[in-house]
Amino acid sequence: MPSTPIIWPLRAWFFVELFFGTAASLSVGLRPAETASNFAWTVKPPVMAAMFGGFYMALVPVVILLLFARRWQMVRVFVLPGVVFTFTLLIVTFWHWDRFAIGTAAFNIWFASYLLPPPVLLACYLWQQRRAAKVTPEVPLARWQLLAATSLGLLFTLEAVIGLFHPAWFGDWAPWKITPLNGRALSAYFLLPGLLLLSIARENDRDRVRILSPFLVLLLPLIAIQLLRFSTEVDWTHPRIYFTAVLLGLVMLLGISLFMGSWRKTLGREH
Repeated sequence: MPSTPIIWPLRAWFFVELFFGTAASLSVGLRPAETASNFAWTVKPPVMAAMFGGFYMALVPVVILLLFARRWQMVRVFVLPGVVFTFTLLIVTFWHWDRFAIGTAAFNIWFASYLLPPPVLLACYLWQQRRAAKVTPEVPLARWQLLAATSLGLLFTLEAVIGLFHPAWFGDWAPWKITPLNGRALSAYFLLPGLLLLSIARENDRDRVRILSPFLVLLLPLIAIQLLRFSTEVDWTHPRIYFTAVLLGLVMLLGISLFMGSWRKTLGREH
């Protein structure tokens, strides 16, 4: 396979992303009941913050793997979804500016983590693509994998877009109370797997998309663990719980199928 090295600014930025992701996991992921002091805004109820934390914790292993990859073609699947996801949360921040703890350390980290990535990642993407060797899928996705990635990606993305412009989409049909800010933030977090799945379908190569598989595999169990920590705040009879669990279960099955294979090749260390 033609190889294009990862430029040093992008590799350096992956370290920055690891810092942001780890900071979010340690605050809202491990201590979701303390968002008044350790997060960019006070997230209520705590189970809502715990769910946000599940997304961050599932993403951290992917960012770690990005640091070990050697070829641009093996990390490209992450970059454009990262641009759109971070830009979306930046828009949500401006949309609900008065709800944030402006001036606190937690807010400054949050703001930097969504203000800086869109231009940095987009610039790196354009720079790399102009110099990238052309590649064709060597190990195309199985037909069912391509169909699953496309259909699930479209479903998550569609729901995210609806929720961004109409946060009551989540708030009016939820197993706990969801405010407009939390609804729009949740939409952005739903947008992330949606865009990653569509990016997987676009790449259509198992070796080139394997690096995202830990996120797909871990998302359901981590969110489940986070919800169970605050089980008394959850209406476990609500159909949204089981509808989302089924979708994330399908995502996990796809992730398991993509996880299997040559990780040495995915990380560019086969020689």
